[in-house]
Amino acid sequence: MTNAATLFSASGPLRGQWLAVACADQIQAGPVAVRLLGNDLVLWRSPSGAVVAAPDRCTHSRRPLSKGSVDEGRLVCAKHGWTFGDAGRCVFKPSGLPITENAHLQTHPCTERHGLVWVCLGEPQAPVVELAGPDDEDNRSGHCEVSVWHANAARIMDAALAQPDSECGSVWTEMPFVIHRVLPAEDGAERHALLTCAPVDGRSSLVASVVWTRGEAGSDAATAATAVKAALGKVRSAVEIADAERGPLSSAEIAPAEGSDPGGWKHRLVSLTQQEARAESQVATG
Repeated sequence: MTNAATLFSASGPLRGQWLAVACADQIQAGPVAVRLLGNDLVLWRSPSGAVVAAPDRCTHSRRPLSKGSVDEGRLVCAKHGWTFGDAGRCVFKPSGLPITENAHLQTHPCTERHGLVWVCLGEPQAPVVELAGPDDEDNRSGHCEVSVWHANAARIMDAALAQPDSECGSVWTEMPFVIHRVLPAEDGAERHALLTCAPVDGRSSLVASVVWTRGEAGSDAATAATAVKAALGKVRSAVEIADAERGPLSSAEIAPAEGSDPGGWKHRLVSLTQQEARAESQVATG
């Protein structure tokens, strides 16, 4: 299978997968910088209201666009004022010179689902994970947070799935690096939690957590969100310490073994890498 170093880079099979990189309500007044699979990106909300994801580098000055500003949905480079609008198209040059095709940003597929912004660095191989999320009309979001954890995404998945079901309810996993739980609720409400891991690189990850209630929020919605945050805090502390001690992830850690693959996510990851290898082989042989 793909080695561990390649797996968490933009040249690996994850480039064709949707990965959550920010809370949707975080993308408002200004640009937001994120790093995904070793690539620096800038996110902003364009004039149409859609979030745009592009390389964090101006096509003119080569300076980080995340250091600039957003003016009525248009991203303005801090260096010379080149301005980019919907779909990353350059719409203004202070020099007044003609706008050529190479002035436009090469954007990445980007969408909003379940209260999160999802980015795919390549051609999407599957849709964003389907579930009754907080963007549905009969659901109410109670918590959304994205932060950088200094640990590999695979180790975070293992640590998060090791939590007892008695504390965190029923659990399902989806590819890539998605955990969906139905939480126990004393007020009778149907409460859900979504956890996703987007590799920054092989040693750190963007971890997104969303908690929502299906139907009426109930009396303990805030308590449930607090409990999820506390549980994740414990997981984060433990996995970051363990990751630092263990060093880079090995391919053996990703390989599924008896009793070590709750939810079957490792089997699906192996299948994904095998599909990638077959596709590359077909291209190489013509």
